[in-house]
Amino acid sequence: MKASYLDFLLCGGAISAIVAATLGLIVCLLPLTTALAAEYHVIVDFLLALLFYGLFSALVVRLLLRFRPMKPGEYTMDSATFTYWKLLTIVYRLGQGSLLPFTPVFVKPVVEALFGARVGTNVALGGTIDDPYMVTIGDGAVLGNASLVSGNMLHGGKLTCGRVKIGAGATVGVNSVVLPGTELGENVTLMGGSYVMPGTRIPAGETWRGNPARKWL
Repeated sequence: MKASYLDFLLCGGAISAIVAATLGLIVCLLPLTTALAAEYHVIVDFLLALLFYGLFSALVVRLLLRFRPMKPGEYTMDSATFTYWKLLTIVYRLGQGSLLPFTPVFVKPVVEALFGARVGTNVALGGTIDDPYMVTIGDGAVLGNASLVSGNMLHGGKLTCGRVKIGAGATVGVNSVVLPGTELGENVTLMGGSYVMPGTRIPAGETWRGNPARKWL
């Protein structure tokens, strides 16, 4: 995946703005953290910096998407949309990384929601969501350990973006991959190690497995 000077300019500008906002807030809170933590305030300041950086990153992603939503489609690597997608990706991945110390497994759905995912209640998220703003997960769904639900795919020199919907009560097995433009109906079971190819629709209640995933009788 190639990078241009525009990529460095946009991403560098966004990251610099987030860092500046974070440091400004930390400076404002410095008298309070010094009073409360005394000589240990540096540790508190560092943890707060990570937390605020992640929250500001989520705010930037949400603002960008409000003004220019990421639309499903296929884009060449020299297109403006591809450049925009790279900006979103850099901002949310760095933001999610800074929140890792505050993200035990039961908090992961909240973090994904901060970056635009639509996550229902009682969702168990043991895997990874890529392009969370393209993903909807219904109530009670389970994403197994090391699974990947991705709203993007790079192939043949092009970026494919698509919405992914995981229905209520669905289970995505461990090490499974769900690619863009797919929909898993309610109470679907996707067996471990399966690959759901782009554009696939799995009806409610069915069990699928394999690479590519197919209905399992």
